[in-house]
Amino acid sequence: KDFLVNYVPDDVVFNVFVVFGGLVAGFRTSHALSRYTDAAAFLHKLNAAWFDTGSTLIAFCRNSDARPEDVMNFQHTLIRLMSILSALCLDGLQQRDGHGVHHRFEVLGAEQLDDDTQAVISASDHKVECVFQMIQQVV
Repeated sequence: KDFLVNYVPDDVVFNVFVVFGGLVAGFRTSHALSRYTDAAAFLHKLNAAWFDTGSTLIAFCRNSDARPEDVMNFQHTLIRLMSILSALCLDGLQQRDGHGVHHRFEVLGAEQLDDDTQAVISASDHKVECVFQMIQQVV
């Protein structure tokens, strides 16, 4: 035990270091938790906004003078594009460091969109913006 006496700092220095390290760890953890809860809240708001947008546009179709087949086609296309938009946005939030498991998001009826639409989305470098523009054009 005598050989460590020269290497161990005084009790006061050691206690100050431990308190400082504990405070730094506590503040960093608190800040990380705050950022995580803020991000989760924003994600819930984003999903709520997509739901409100889709349900409002579907509700506007009730008083439409268009043929029922056209209204149904509009509704199905809109929901498919909204589903693709949601999946693309959530996919863009994932880290692409090459490690770990990435989520795969289910998309409602993407294969039922026409081939040209699927090809345009697949070939686009900015898929989210492309799908958003498609939704605006449909509306």
